[in-house]
Amino acid sequence: MDILNNQFKRENMSDKKPNKTQILYLAIAGAGVIILVLLVLLLTGGFSNGNTGATAQETGTTAKPTASSFSSSSTKKYVEGKDYSIKYSNAGVVDKTKLDKAIKGMSMDDISSFIDTKTSSDIAKIEFIYNSSQDTFIIKTYHVGNDKPNAITRYSNKENAVVQGQVSPKEYDNQPVVYTWTNLTK
Repeated sequence: MDILNNQFKRENMSDKKPNKTQILYLAIAGAGVIILVLLVLLLTGGFSNGNTGATAQETGTTAKPTASSFSSSSTKKYVEGKDYSIKYSNAGVVDKTKLDKAIKGMSMDDISSFIDTKTSSDIAKIEFIYNSSQDTFIIKTYHVGNDKPNAITRYSNKENAVVQGQVSPKEYDNQPVVYTWTNLTK
């Protein structure tokens, strides 16, 4: 029973208890790490479950595209045919100058911003669909691995600007695709 009554000597152990400031710093550091992890997951698409919010079934018809080159001053480090492809299929549908104006107005003439992994968000394909009755372009952006668009945007030629609000499937169903950009590096 001598073992039970024996007092153990505490060596190399501090009797100092953490104060409130140290506990606060520890809590802030822990919260910072959690926020950093969530931010990284959000920016890299770690929370993507494939649901894009689009509920309409893709039923639009696509015209046969013809290959063409679209040059931009920012595409010097990327080569069409190797890094990306561009197909115009606007013949008889919409004037190419109107289409190029919409591409520039949407800031989609900077090819490198779609290919660079730091800025592209894994963009695989971009389609411009022309709605002649409204004189608008519907822009569908597809990310790598998705058959359905991740974003659908409306660009008005009358206003030369993006039109805010949800795009109805009636605006692009059975309308021709007049421009397709495809990322060949992913």
